[in-house]
Order: sequence, then structure tokens, then C-alpha cells
Amino acid sequence: MTMINPPDVASVPLNRRKRTASCGLRQRAWWVIRRREVFTLADLLDVVANGSERDAKSNLRKWLKALAGCGILNVDKKLVPGVALTSPGFLRYRLVINNGRLAPVWRAATNEVYDPNKRTCYPIVKEISDA
Repeated sequence: MTMINPPDVASVPLNRRKRTASCGLRQRAWWVIRRREVFTLADLLDVVANGSERDAKSNLRKWLKALAGCGILNVDKKLVPGVALTSPGFLRYRLVINNGRLAPVWRAATNEVYDPNKRTCYPIVKEISDA
């Protein structure tokens, strides 16, 4: 008797597999974003980062830039003052599109953000500068 194995996920080419769900740090951050609606990166890190993540600050900064670039978040022009004397301040983000409880997924390869709640893709049309 010959057993036929189903195709393994690793056998599917990388360009065909697209992420449809976010889990972990970004999902926890999305819960906080939906609850607060106005926040900074430092606010998110205080609440969601527990130390088990490899580089939570960089991870969330890139994800927030992508969400702001496609219009899900808005970046206020005025910076929130930092604690240190030499700090330039923090960007303040505001939630504009609240599509549901599942966190949006940033697809860097295709330069888009996928919303698993509505099953739609938002192209990243504007570049957001870091502060």
C-alpha cells in the first residue's frame, strides 16, 4: 500500500504563500491600538513588549509605518516630547480605519497591507519618515 503525502507548506514557493494572519506582538499591539485610538510607539512598547521578542521596537516601528502609509493610521504633525533632554520626541499615531479584531498584516514583498477582517489589500502609497 502506497501512502500519498499531502504537499508540505515548505514545498510551496515563497512567492505564492502570502500571510493572511498576524499573531504575537503585532496582534497584541492591535488590541491596544483599537482600545486607545491615539498612542505613541513608546506607549505600545510599555504595554505589549514582554521581553521575549527579538527586536520589538524595530518590529512595531516598521509595522506602524506601513499602516500609516496605507491610511489605516494617521501620524500627527506635532511630536510628543521625549523624556531625555536630547530626545527629538515621539510620533503620535491616530487610528483612522478600525476594521475589526484581527490585526492587519504587512506584506513587505508586495508593499501592501492585508486586512484579514474584510479580506482586502491596501497599497502603501505614502512614505512616512521616522522620528
